[in-house]
Amino acid sequence: MNEFTLDARVTKEARTLTNDGHKVLVAALKSKDTPEWEKRDNFNIYRITVHLRYLLPKGQLFFFLKYIEYILQNIKKLRKKKFDVYHAHDLETLPAGYILSLIHKKPLVYDSHELYVDCVQHNSLARKFWYYMEKFLSSKTTVTIMETKSRAKIFSQRYSVKPPTVIMNCQYLNLSIKTNVLRKRLHIPTKEKIILYQGQIAPSRGVDVLLKSIEFLDNAVLVFLGPGDYKEEIRMKVERNKKRNKIFVLNPVPWEELATYTASADIGVFPLQNDSLHYYYALSNKLFEYLSSGLPVVFSDFPEMRKIIIENEVGFVVDETDPVAIADAISRILNNPTLYKKMSDNAKRIVKEKYNWAIEGKKLLTIYSNINK
Repeated sequence: MNEFTLDARVTKEARTLTNDGHKVLVAALKSKDTPEWEKRDNFNIYRITVHLRYLLPKGQLFFFLKYIEYILQNIKKLRKKKFDVYHAHDLETLPAGYILSLIHKKPLVYDSHELYVDCVQHNSLARKFWYYMEKFLSSKTTVTIMETKSRAKIFSQRYSVKPPTVIMNCQYLNLSIKTNVLRKRLHIPTKEKIILYQGQIAPSRGVDVLLKSIEFLDNAVLVFLGPGDYKEEIRMKVERNKKRNKIFVLNPVPWEELATYTASADIGVFPLQNDSLHYYYALSNKLFEYLSSGLPVVFSDFPEMRKIIIENEVGFVVDETDPVAIADAISRILNNPTLYKKMSDNAKRIVKEKYNWAIEGKKLLTIYSNINK
């Protein structure tokens, strides 16, 4: 439930279906800065206005009033348009998708990007609301998709439904060539290594821990690249950091340009904090973005990420709360050219062999082929 400006997973799925001959319409939220209709990569985007979004203040109660309008507006705007399949991305869109599929007697695909009920922003009352909604609707879907095996298992056990199909959020098979974008833009000397954090800038993503980690590292700079309301807070904290000249906070770049920025770093990091079950069983798309650029990585020691990183020897997993442990892991990689090359080569190899969208996208096409029979 967003304006659909930077959602990489939805974009990849829409492209895959379009390239296979399907006509795809993505329904999204309309904001003051986005067009109602847009054509992108041969699929259409239709943005729907929720008027209460601009009339009511923020807050949990007001959110639910806006959310009711969101569902009603989707049904009103889309009920006269006939589709062969309704594909709901995340729980917030599922009620509208379910009602529309019921009206037109068509299959419903539930594409759950997360363990929504376990997301940290929900209070206990909201969590119960989402739980019972998902419990009811999970048995009404034709197919459910999740991003990791762990989350799929939890979902299946929680609602006593068959295990969802796992489609990982991998990148396109496009191994990036090393660039100097960050080095040139930020005037970083060649003797200093670039530690990159890309993505949402928030405390739960470990950005504060990274600020402490850089204090234990020499001949390295830390670059934050991404959106987030917490970004200004981080910039103020950088000013108080004794290594403030070695820390850069950049605004997000267009998705099409992101790979060139990633490929200009030396190592990718993501100390995601263990704030919820949803985070603990995460398999971040950052991992695949880093690996596609041949970057060794240092990530939180969580099951799904550990499995890929340790089994394939592409980096280290650490205690996500320990800045010294994070700095030590980074240092061990950057200060050992032989180890660095091995991890970098492994990263490119596994992306080419098994962790890419060419492989994962085929699973989506198989789903559509089966439900359209």
